[in-house]
Amino acid sequence: MQLTDIEAFDLQTDYNISMSNILDYLAWRGDLTFIQDPFNSIDALILSCLSYVDFTGVVPGKGGGRITIEKAAEKYFSIHSEEELAQDKSFINFGPAMFRSLASTKRFKGAYLQNFADDTDISRQIQFAAIEIDTSDGYSFISFRGTDDTVVGWKEDFNLSFMTVPAEDEAAQYLQKVMKGRLDRIRIGGHSKGGHLAIYASVAAPSSLSDRIETIYNFDGPGFNHEAMETENFRHIQPKIIKIIPQTSIIGRLLENTTEPSVVKSTELGIMQHNPLSWQMEGKCFELCDSTDKISDLFDETMTKWLGEMSFEDRKVFVDELFSVFEASGCEYLSTLTKIGVKGTRAMIERMHQIRNDSGAKVRTLVKMFFINLNVLKDSVVKERFEESKEKFVLAANLKKQN
Repeated sequence: MQLTDIEAFDLQTDYNISMSNILDYLAWRGDLTFIQDPFNSIDALILSCLSYVDFTGVVPGKGGGRITIEKAAEKYFSIHSEEELAQDKSFINFGPAMFRSLASTKRFKGAYLQNFADDTDISRQIQFAAIEIDTSDGYSFISFRGTDDTVVGWKEDFNLSFMTVPAEDEAAQYLQKVMKGRLDRIRIGGHSKGGHLAIYASVAAPSSLSDRIETIYNFDGPGFNHEAMETENFRHIQPKIIKIIPQTSIIGRLLENTTEPSVVKSTELGIMQHNPLSWQMEGKCFELCDSTDKISDLFDETMTKWLGEMSFEDRKVFVDELFSVFEASGCEYLSTLTKIGVKGTRAMIERMHQIRNDSGAKVRTLVKMFFINLNVLKDSVVKERFEESKEKFVLAANLKKQN
């Protein structure tokens, strides 16, 4: 049986055959309190993404008191206009809309926000922010901000392969400072680099603090070097880690996995699957896949092999050279690299040809992976998704006939 586009649209309308994301989750389940429906991993993703919102002038810093999500939203949107918020072109620009939705739900509006911290300095290559959310079920959730899709943000993720980045030390200090003298039960998490920071802070915490951490959520964040995972502190917290990555995970495949990840379906393609708004869910559960896709696996295999052959100094040179090519494009965001014109493409090619050291060939290979592999696989991925959708439409048509 074949369906026309119009028939497919009618069936989708009749049977609501559509993907759902965190905004849909808030609309559908936001009226349920944590007593009615306990905290789950989607709640953790939402709170992990909440730290992407700039709460400067809205949420107090350490020791400055607290404010409910409902009141904080009123204050936030009195300060920031829709026109101003629309200027944000990064993939994390969904943050304010999600925040507005949170404030209208019974589930989250009474939760308290406190201990907001923000230290972003491009000259020092640091992007750090964190916030504590006191949920109504007896837990505090510590949310660490991840990187956006800026070139400098992704470079900091790659820097984790050879150095302790400033944000790691700040995350460890933040957790210990805000929890000093308290006995709260803790959940901790973050998206992208924020997930890595959540693990790092937990490993660095004294056992009296880490013992109170129930779960550590890493949403498509980098792993760790092998040496770090061999420590006693890491082994102590490892069973508490939950890691979730999309099908085409790139950042989440950097370094070694801290735990076997669950793979979630995404409506995006390539590197843009890093956007958590594209992750799909059914009810209160993520819609999972059996495995990552070819792009993600190829990236993982290639990077694992290369990093295993490099000293920390060689890794630094490699990362600097790689991102000098991306910077040559003139793009601020990695997500716009596939849309650069002739001038930007020529500048990237010229920069690649200037790299004469041992990392030159690796840089050229990895840059090609960002472009060529995505384009080669794009058609097959789209075709596969069309076939999946067609099966759903046929099923809906049969159901409609039966009714």
